[in-house]
Amino acid sequence: MHVDKENIFINPKTSSYLELFRLFHKSLFERGYVKKDFYKSLAAREKSYPTGLDTEPIKIAIPHTDSDMIIKEGLALAVVDTPLAFEKMGNPGSIIQVNIIFLLLIKNYKAKFYHNLLNKIRNSDILQRIYKTEDRQDLCLLLTELLNT
Repeated sequence: MHVDKENIFINPKTSSYLELFRLFHKSLFERGYVKKDFYKSLAAREKSYPTGLDTEPIKIAIPHTDSDMIIKEGLALAVVDTPLAFEKMGNPGSIIQVNIIFLLLIKNYKAKFYHNLLNKIRNSDILQRIYKTEDRQDLCLLLTELLNT
């Protein structure tokens, strides 16, 4: 899976996941990763199928949308000091405060990739490492190693 440091955001100035989704969309659309209606599709999918996960020690979200909105596969990431409210996966209406958002840019939904990512971040100190890394290039290298091993 390709990780581009331009798709990594450390403490973006957003106060909601919708603002973050707009930021992701603007950046990804400008660089040819997603189609024009990506934001609308992403926001609608998150509303219907929440992606917040109550992982420990740091809560995460793994939003994604329909593959027809993706031009170029990859992963975008946001790490926020001030958590963003996401609804909990499998328990809509239950809100959790998320510090790391993994945005999957997958053309054809790949359950194997999704579950592999979840297993890697749940079974190690990787969330702490991601959260504490303050440099985009260092995060890019960390994610590339994580996703390609």
